[in-house]
Amino acid sequence: MKVENKGVLSVSEFNELINVYLSTMGEVNVKGEISQFRISQNKWIFLTIKDNAATVEVFGTIYNISNHRELEEGMVVQIIGTPRLYQKSGRFSIFANQISPSGTGALALAFEKLKQRLEKEGLFDPNRKRQLPEFPERIGLITAKGSRAYSDFAKILLERMGGLKIYFYPVSVQGADSTQSIIRAFTYFNQNNLNLDLLVLTRGGGNLEDLVSFNDEAVVRAVFTSKIPVVCAVGHEEDISLSDLAADLRASTPSNAAELIVRQRSELLTHIQSQARLIELGLNDIISESKRRVFQSISQLKNHVDQYLFRMQKHIVNFTNQYANFKHKLVLKSQQLETLIRILQNLDYRNLLAKGYSIAYTKDKKILRSKSQLKSNENMYTIVADGKIHSTVIKIE
Repeated sequence: MKVENKGVLSVSEFNELINVYLSTMGEVNVKGEISQFRISQNKWIFLTIKDNAATVEVFGTIYNISNHRELEEGMVVQIIGTPRLYQKSGRFSIFANQISPSGTGALALAFEKLKQRLEKEGLFDPNRKRQLPEFPERIGLITAKGSRAYSDFAKILLERMGGLKIYFYPVSVQGADSTQSIIRAFTYFNQNNLNLDLLVLTRGGGNLEDLVSFNDEAVVRAVFTSKIPVVCAVGHEEDISLSDLAADLRASTPSNAAELIVRQRSELLTHIQSQARLIELGLNDIISESKRRVFQSISQLKNHVDQYLFRMQKHIVNFTNQYANFKHKLVLKSQQLETLIRILQNLDYRNLLAKGYSIAYTKDKKILRSKSQLKSNENMYTIVADGKIHSTVIKIE
């Protein structure tokens, strides 16, 4: 880059000019080993990275670098940030927007450190995992647009069960913006009232470097704090991310996620038919048992009646033998008794009233049985079939 001759510059002017030129470079991605690392005032991150020939200082804030607690000296990292020159001291550094462990060893170390810390906080506690709905209808899907994970998940899901509605939020699953992209998806689904039954976070397999976004603390916490139950299916069966551990349910692959979420239509129909058959058999058993009990009760009742009739017949025979001359009277009384029973069974005072009878009451609502209960000029009332008659006593005879 050619610098125009601007005459004699002061030190501060020179540093400012260099800083302006550095800012035109935009973001850079630098890889190196951490040789020095410290956090100041619980706000600022200072570290130095090196290779075999040189070192460079790096500056950042704990608010931007969410994984700062997993960084340590000797770890190889990638720094994404902007180069700058501190005007006051003239010290060159990179202002870090993102610091990521690089290489299998560094990623594995950072993974284990973060896993242990989050595990102590209870983010992976199986007791806080929520039960997924048995028959979900509205599903939020978070994955890369046009990815194999998307097609595998959707294909299996729709093959197994129809009538489902999928709300798709495309994200970057790898690269510099992937972490924030995934977090934005969780924010969108949790802040917009879409009445979702569950969320699915998924991508295909890969190594630790490929899955770094799903092991990022901010993403793991987004999974953990989601108001909507989360199914996480990251990688292949052998790949386990921290997001998997924080989710309410972990699936081994995108296809497996679809299999776990919805049941096979034919399997469900078979299950329904099986349950219907069990219900039918259960009802038949209940009906059969009820019939048995009814018949048993009828049989017992019949035995009691038969025994009673037998005793009655025996008494009648004995009575008839002893009092033969009164047989005609007994038959007559028996007929009268049967008639009286029918009369009593059908007897209703309202029927009597309809025949012309009435019931007289004193003013104290006592049935009038004697003239001694009344006095002249005293009120009384009479109930007839179609109402009540109030009257005053004029004369008592």
